[in-house]
Amino acid sequence: MFEVFANSIVNPKQIINYHKKKGGFVFLYILFLVLLMSISTFVFYISNKPTIPNEQTTSCEIISNELVCSGESYDPKESFEIYDFEVYLLNKDMSLSEAGNLSDFAIVIQGSSLRVYIGGQSISSIAFLTLYEVGSIEMMFSSLSTSILTAGILMGIVSNILIILFIILISTIPFLKFKRVISYKKIFKMLTFAATPMAFLFAIYNLINFDTLIFFILMLFAYRSVFTLQKELHFRVLNREGYYQPQPNNQDDEEDDTEEDEKN
Repeated sequence: MFEVFANSIVNPKQIINYHKKKGGFVFLYILFLVLLMSISTFVFYISNKPTIPNEQTTSCEIISNELVCSGESYDPKESFEIYDFEVYLLNKDMSLSEAGNLSDFAIVIQGSSLRVYIGGQSISSIAFLTLYEVGSIEMMFSSLSTSILTAGILMGIVSNILIILFIILISTIPFLKFKRVISYKKIFKMLTFAATPMAFLFAIYNLINFDTLIFFILMLFAYRSVFTLQKELHFRVLNREGYYQPQPNNQDDEEDDTEEDEKN
């Protein structure tokens, strides 16, 4: 796998030699590219471990699977950060407006329910405290933190799977003209390997998050493997069909003619 990875970046002409790789190897290679692109996701969740609030910091407690906030320092507008989300705690009889302006990524826990808001719009609601049967605020935030971490990693991996498959499938379009001499399956395999520089670029971009314009400029260079593969395949197809014939060497004939003239 390392040989394929290295040649896909530094010597893309060799990609055409990997068209006989097994389907299992191609699947594992796609998984490898996805994990490479997902490094930033793992780094984010590992390096941003949230502080877990408790009854003292929130002035709230769990009673009969319901959130009750009655402490003197309780403020419904106060939020607690869990990764990308701001968590708001409300009593059952409160209105959402009492929490003030919600952040773009917000979670509101009220009574026994949990609602997720993105851009001010509610996208889901579950009976969180009833389902998980948490007995304390600390347990509630720990369960919530684990749920967000799991969902975030899965969503990151799924999105990267869709991105890399989209890149591969779009790249196959110019290669469809070769289907009469090479199967689409083999084209897909080779373009999977040719997508390595682009996956590597995505991994760096997600980690460093540099300017988008620079990203698109570098994307053109990363696409070099696909262009090189197309050129190499085009040359081999033409050579196979006899369009490139070796040129006859007339030098010997010319020398023989010269010698005969000298003798005469």
